[in-house]
Amino acid sequence: MQEAFGSLSGVKVVYAASALAGPFAAQFMAEHGAEVIWVERAGMPDNMRFLSNRGLMVEADRRNQRNISLDIACEEGREILLKLLTDADIFIESSKGDQYTRWDLSDETLWARNPRLVIVHISGFGRTGDPDRVSRPSYDPIAQAYGCLLQLNGFPDRAPITAQPFLADYLTATFACSAALAALHRSQRTGEGDSIDVAQYETLIRMGGSPLINYLNEGTLPEREGSRHSKYAGCGAYLCGDGEYVYITFAGNGVVRRGLALLGIELGSKGFPEKATAFLKESAAGLMLDERLNSFCGEHSAMEADAAFNTAGVPCSAVYTYPMAAADRHYREREVFVEWDNVSGERIRGVNIFPKMQRHPGRIVRGAPSVGMDNDEILRDLDFDSDEIAALYKRGIITRQ
Repeated sequence: MQEAFGSLSGVKVVYAASALAGPFAAQFMAEHGAEVIWVERAGMPDNMRFLSNRGLMVEADRRNQRNISLDIACEEGREILLKLLTDADIFIESSKGDQYTRWDLSDETLWARNPRLVIVHISGFGRTGDPDRVSRPSYDPIAQAYGCLLQLNGFPDRAPITAQPFLADYLTATFACSAALAALHRSQRTGEGDSIDVAQYETLIRMGGSPLINYLNEGTLPEREGSRHSKYAGCGAYLCGDGEYVYITFAGNGVVRRGLALLGIELGSKGFPEKATAFLKESAAGLMLDERLNSFCGEHSAMEADAAFNTAGVPCSAVYTYPMAAADRHYREREVFVEWDNVSGERIRGVNIFPKMQRHPGRIVRGAPSVGMDNDEILRDLDFDSDEIAALYKRGIITRQ
């Protein structure tokens, strides 16, 4: 049993999900003190173990967890899962359609064992709706395509571009985690659990912002903007003299006033009225502004331009690379990157726990578990004896690597 820490100490989470969305939702809870048990399919390790050198993707997104490699599709495996869920607070699974019902693990079956259980179903297209769509497989780029995000990214004269890395998965995880904790809050007061249906594409359509609301109410369609705003000058990426880019947002009267002074343009002159907040891209003023910005940036390095615009009060950032972030003072002083030991004793460097909580902070207390690493411990907690555990290994109900 791990030492108590964090805001979720005392919460037990069990998940049977692969790849990113479900595990990352559980990961957040593990980092804030929840007891998290990862149920990995026996004989079918999570493919994230193989998508990076040394399994580093798993190290990043499976910290503080215990692992049991279990065949939940067979009767004995289902019974073990049900025992795990008897005192759990949250169960997260990722599958298509009614897969768990076909395994005799419907919500009603789970609630018969634990009425207060919060159940989170994560899938590409949800559990209900068009049967053809519900039954389809999905990955992050598929969700971006169907969820109308892909149409927004890239240049208007070229193919759309997916947002990286795994934006649909990470947003889905965020929605799933917040919904699970909201349901848990009610469950702890009433003793009644809930079932949450999280579809990847719906998290993206929920984040549709102004392009979506404008279309639904006014019928206007968005255009892919590329690296600069499709309507306004001074908003976008500008190439600097060292071959790097800065991103500038030249909007708002105060920004306009200060930015024009830096660029040597007189506020109040023709095309630049005193109360201006932005300039249309194709207007004479917009064309002049972009020309001055191109010239200014071309005469400075990205970091010099970053410093100059921010000193003038114009929102701007150099387009950071990982080496720049790793060397940056602000990143360093806010402890964005930390180190921990994996279960083999190897030192791993990765991203810290966010957001940070002042009074009850999260911790990294363990690296990602190997396949079936905690089988014996978890099963002993469920009152299995050594002979019973050995028999489960022999029949392939549990496995270890």
